[in-house]
Amino acid sequence: MGQFRNFACLSGVSRFFIGCALALFLAGCGESKQQAVSQQDFQALVQQGFPSPQIVAVNLPATARASLYLETPEVTFGDSRSRVDWVIPGTVDIDFAGQVSSGKMSIVLEGSSMLTINPSEGLVFLDKAEIAGKDIAVESNLVQMLVLDALAKMVAENLNGLLLMSVPEQSPLSEFLAEHQQQSISYQIEPEQIVFEVKAEAKQGEAKPGEAGP
Repeated sequence: MGQFRNFACLSGVSRFFIGCALALFLAGCGESKQQAVSQQDFQALVQQGFPSPQIVAVNLPATARASLYLETPEVTFGDSRSRVDWVIPGTVDIDFAGQVSSGKMSIVLEGSSMLTINPSEGLVFLDKAEIAGKDIAVESNLVQMLVLDALAKMVAENLNGLLLMSVPEQSPLSEFLAEHQQQSISYQIEPEQIVFEVKAEAKQGEAKPGEAGP
């Protein structure tokens, strides 16, 4: 009781500052610095948040131009702690110098990439995408001859910045990003889940940590 009497005897200004400090402490305790999302839940977010189809244009040699119409990716977590694996189905239409069109044909892109997170907008993008030529399969002998490693590299470069998803509202990940929309968000892939976390501020003279572990 003596402690309560002592608090009551404090001036109004003192009580105000103590109350503010307590409120800040409680707010800090209630704010989560991490958000784990299972592989299954992450795929469900992609299913809801990927704007299908997305059109990606790729300039090819000999004045040819490919237009890819990409459907919702299937995303999985492999051994890498910073790269996600994906399979993206869709169609491709190749225009040869504006004279001849191949028409739309089925295509499957298989590869991996890192992720870039925009917490203020609730967006997740592909970054540093990699595709092997043998991972691109089309149902046409003509196009198959054009699908070489060089083309795979061009396609991969054009997938950088591809919107993987607009995080669905009212999901735990959306709420987490909204709480930290003014901060940088990193991530780390663990067995069967991906963990998003607030990137620690580097001290003066120290390098800032990367987006994700190796």
